[in-house]
Amino acid sequence: MPEVWLRPNRRALLLGMILPVVAVLAGAWGVAFAIVTQASFWWMLPGAVIALAGIYLLGSLGFSLSQPRVAYEPGELLVYLGSREPVRVPIEVVEVFFVGQGASNLPKVKGKEPETTNIIVRLAEAAPEWKHRDVDPRFAHWCEGYITLRGAWCEPIGETALRRLNKRLVEVQRERKEQAASAQQENAP
Repeated sequence: MPEVWLRPNRRALLLGMILPVVAVLAGAWGVAFAIVTQASFWWMLPGAVIALAGIYLLGSLGFSLSQPRVAYEPGELLVYLGSREPVRVPIEVVEVFFVGQGASNLPKVKGKEPETTNIIVRLAEAAPEWKHRDVDPRFAHWCEGYITLRGAWCEPIGETALRRLNKRLVEVQRERKEQAASAQQENAP
């Protein structure tokens, strides 16, 4: 089980569940009404379709709620960028987390695109294979060795969250170096 370092934006996902819940209730009411009034199957069908669509959306949002944005497994930083499987970045390649400001990729408000606080992961320049990846632009941008995680889809990002991320990164990298050094000493004649 991966160690979660950065969670998704639970408030946004829970807020997004309101409309699917309404759809499930409306669809279930339509099916129940058709059953009680003994209407034909064709009157029941729209309610069932609406309820099933709402259940599907609730399931999708629930799955997104259960997925972290950044997690750690021994030796790898797991970065979830909108797909079911995370991108596994070797922890040795990760240098630092820092905060940036940028476009949220959310709908425009009063003609202006809202900005958000983003988490940026800087990767080592010595690892050219990690310079660029094509990712879903709604969730992140990955270019020139920087992964920009859109803050709209992350837990609230503040000074404490940033400190926690960097502290844990340093601890993990230190542990890995110590393990490598002890393994090297054991193998030395």
